[in-house]
Amino acid sequence: MTPKLRCRAAAFALIVAVASFSPAAAAARPAATSAAPAAPRAVAKPRIKFDPIPYDHARKRQMAAYSRRHYGEREWRLADPEAIVLHYTATSTYAPVFNTFAANAPSLGEKPGVCAQFVVGKDGTIHQLTRLYVRCRHTIGLNDVAIGVEMVQQSVGSRHGAERAILARRRQARAAVALVAWLKQRYRIPLKNVIGHAMANDSPLFEDLEGWRNDHVDWRAGDVREFRGRVAKLIRDSPR
Repeated sequence: MTPKLRCRAAAFALIVAVASFSPAAAAARPAATSAAPAAPRAVAKPRIKFDPIPYDHARKRQMAAYSRRHYGEREWRLADPEAIVLHYTATSTYAPVFNTFAANAPSLGEKPGVCAQFVVGKDGTIHQLTRLYVRCRHTIGLNDVAIGVEMVQQSVGSRHGAERAILARRRQARAAVALVAWLKQRYRIPLKNVIGHAMANDSPLFEDLEGWRNDHVDWRAGDVREFRGRVAKLIRDSPR
């Protein structure tokens, strides 16, 4: 077909299309619509007391070296957290926890020492011990992707005793739930990735190149389900 014939054919097709257009039919045709997703609930930031442990350049280098050995990258920053891990302190007060985390003593033969980003006291005080962009050694295999939340509670004899004591302690439980709900919304962490230390080895995010595994039993799945339920309720009840 010559260029001129192609041009004539295109013009004819346009005329046919215009002639076949029916305003009435267009008006009768339902408009394509898609429901906009509901806006996420706005969870208010709880009151947090910043109580930083020493985390100087030496400790950052130690954390970067630890991450290189265990996760394959030399990094001390927690850039994009994907999980929140619940712990209890096995102490009756906050002070020994701060002192342990501040001491930077070797753990399992390696530095840096253990720490968590947050500790929630029995009275409901939320202590923040590091900046949110700083990694802490609180859970083997997840320190590069997880925020650690400790709750002050001594060990007890029964299997779920410590967790039940925390959940029954109104101010502490409310503060911990509010903190986790806020962190979850801030970083868009799925509720399924709010886990207990006892659940860490089974997390799909778990990785340790040295073959290390967690042996802690704090916050098993049943107690975490109740905690998640409280987090979900707080988010549902929050204003948009």
